[in-house]
Amino acid sequence: MPATTVRCTREGCTQAATYKIAALWSDGAFSELKTYAYACADHLGDNFRDAEQRRQEYVPSRGEKLEEIGIYRYEQGKRDRLLQRLWGLEENYRS
Repeated sequence: MPATTVRCTREGCTQAATYKIAALWSDGAFSELKTYAYACADHLGDNFRDAEQRRQEYVPSRGEKLEEIGIYRYEQGKRDRLLQRLWGLEENYRS
């Protein structure tokens, strides 16, 4: 079965994603990365700032925890917990 290419989520962009923009979410019993966007190198800053805005507007339900937005190096087929967080890039784009 052929692999699906994950694309940058910026409207009109057809580039493959090289970054995942996500925040660690938990309901107390289960946790995962909540994806806000995928980005190519050209749209990382715009997608990151848009994701930060949406994260700030989100009100968690009782028992829910949502951490700050992070930038992860996206690697096709790799589980979320194995993705490398790119702290330095985040500081470049954090508003």
